[in-house]
Amino acid sequence: MVAHAESIVGTEPGLEPWQFYGPSTRRGAVVYLHLLMRPYDAIGVRGVPIKRVRSVRVLGSGAELRWSGRAAIVDSLFNPDPLGELRIEVPESTLDPNATVIALDLAP
Repeated sequence: MVAHAESIVGTEPGLEPWQFYGPSTRRGAVVYLHLLMRPYDAIGVRGVPIKRVRSVRVLGSGAELRWSGRAAIVDSLFNPDPLGELRIEVPESTLDPNATVIALDLAP
């Protein structure tokens, strides 16, 4: 609880079930992804404003994670703030044996 309290205490519901297959919470512009099972090597998050992602980090250790985003070509051309899909690389060395929490820091 000490390492992950920021993602639990005083938060509100996060993403919709179609956006991320797992529990998530939100506090302001930060979305917390709770990985209760071990991912293979990456996770996907859909329907997020990809140009507003400032950082992706592991809560508790603060390790920065590599990520990439993509959106439909039409959205990218005509929408200054397109919704798209993030692919977040989650190396085994960053996993918590009980539960890993990833923080997506979005610009407001």
